[in-house]
Amino acid sequence: MNMLDKICKTGTALLLVAGMIGCAPQKESTMTHTVNDGSYTGIGTGYNGYITVSVSFRNGILTNVIVTDEQETDAVSDAPLNKIPEYVINEQSLNVDISTGATQTSKAVIEAIGNAITAANGNVEEWQKDCTGKNKEKIIQEDTDVTVVGGGAAGIATVLRLQEKGYKTTLIEKDSEIGGSLRYYANSGQIVAGSTKLNLENIDSAGTLAEDITAYTNQTNSPTLTQLFENQIGEMVDWQFKILGITFDKKTGYIPTDGLALNSVMLYDESSGEIDELLRKEVKVSGSSVHTNTGIIGLRYDEEGKIIGVRAKKSNGDIIETTSKYVVLATGTSAGNLNLIPDRDHNSSYLGLTTNTGDALALAKDEKHPYQIEDGSVVYNYLGYTVRDITLDAYLATKSILSKGVVLVNNTSERFIDETEPYNQISEAIHNQNNATSYLVMNEDVYQEWKKKLLSTATITKAEEKYLQSMYAIVPFSGETLSEAAVSADLDAQKLLETINYHNFEIEALNTNVIGKIDPEKPTCIIPLNKYRYETTGGLKVDDHLNLLDGSGQAKTNVFAVGSIAGNVFGEKMPGGAALAWAFVSGKYVADEIINALQE
Repeated sequence: MNMLDKICKTGTALLLVAGMIGCAPQKESTMTHTVNDGSYTGIGTGYNGYITVSVSFRNGILTNVIVTDEQETDAVSDAPLNKIPEYVINEQSLNVDISTGATQTSKAVIEAIGNAITAANGNVEEWQKDCTGKNKEKIIQEDTDVTVVGGGAAGIATVLRLQEKGYKTTLIEKDSEIGGSLRYYANSGQIVAGSTKLNLENIDSAGTLAEDITAYTNQTNSPTLTQLFENQIGEMVDWQFKILGITFDKKTGYIPTDGLALNSVMLYDESSGEIDELLRKEVKVSGSSVHTNTGIIGLRYDEEGKIIGVRAKKSNGDIIETTSKYVVLATGTSAGNLNLIPDRDHNSSYLGLTTNTGDALALAKDEKHPYQIEDGSVVYNYLGYTVRDITLDAYLATKSILSKGVVLVNNTSERFIDETEPYNQISEAIHNQNNATSYLVMNEDVYQEWKKKLLSTATITKAEEKYLQSMYAIVPFSGETLSEAAVSADLDAQKLLETINYHNFEIEALNTNVIGKIDPEKPTCIIPLNKYRYETTGGLKVDDHLNLLDGSGQAKTNVFAVGSIAGNVFGEKMPGGAALAWAFVSGKYVADEIINALQE
């Protein structure tokens, strides 16, 4: 996370009056430290990387601390990043209370401030007065039938099914709102195969779903979990429609998806509102206790070692302790956490929620919670467009202007796929260009429409949108003619002209209006594409009922994993529309397992 983002998030620029010294009341203390005036930088080692601070001194007093850079876990790290600098300034001591569940982050902030003191020719030993015990965190205890950690599609499905049947739930969500990836991806879709309630024509049965997934993933998937997926998908879609009020876009119809049968995937119908808004309202009406800006920091055990709930930390420092009969972990993909993906994938862009850091997976790597991990793969798409640190998905924008004229070419100026092909097939074709850059070619007037659509289908901050709309942001290679644009992009101008002329000839011959022509004499824009990661397929190892397996391979019958963190359903590849379908399937399935157990 960059400096401006984090300063806005944590508000760590703290300026206090010079009289707050030591642990004694202001009027009783005249002590100052031996330290140079001015501002100094210090660095400490946090949980996910280095934490950098800027510290200011005046007349022997520490007056200001700004956290300028860090990569710590959202929600869990907010309290130490905010509170530790405040405590140090208030007490003029490094020996202050640390933040429960964020010990490493707390120590890193203190270490960084200490290093800044050293840089200012100070002696950190002078800053060790014991001021612990003054800032103890509040503990909130909550009894519930089921604790669900993670407020994405899988967690929401679990909560809504349990609440529907009259069981009390507590939902823990690290982000400021529930919804997960449904809040991020515009016009999302899912597998609907096997439904009997949607009244769709020619809908595929679920009978071949497991076979399709097995073939598409090169037999690297979990046969047990994909069979569970197939067995439950139809009933789950009917439940979405009948109980949750989720409908699908019949006007657009079935979406061709690489790896699955023809009539399997549909977009959500969001004509009357976005699906994440619908589900947030459903959760609110259900009566579930919801804690946002709250991250899991551990599981709670009784004296016999049975899990009895979770410990979670709110961004304000409060600790939530739940006591429940069952725990469901639904913390989502770990694609946003460089510590949990292979080194070879670190150089890729990430497109998704910053909270997608696989917290349950990170928890399993802690020696206090020894659960087995199922290795998986990082899932990529090659239809990204990155401006500075902002990555956007270009597919929907490109699809919207096909009839206006757009061509996809490789770095040798050759058109290598029909632009009307399914999302996954286009992404795979780009990947097969030996990882060289591929480009979208369109006239400038079409580009203006493309850019507008690109921004409308992305979930970005207002500041990011303002920047991207500026003349300095999305600026492709361009020229007054196609040839000039090709030179700007360092492409073979003659070859590109031949490619576009042949493309135009084909359109005339086919007499089609599905794809439009490109005028080589008009101002032209050429847009480079890049790959981005958005999902991981590995997770916590589970049995065939989605119960977690501990370090000895024993199933914990009151602890489940659902959604992206559950096992490795999709092996090395994931068909389009599968992630959200699996989230809802696994969430409802586990809820039904818990309901059956509670009714016995």
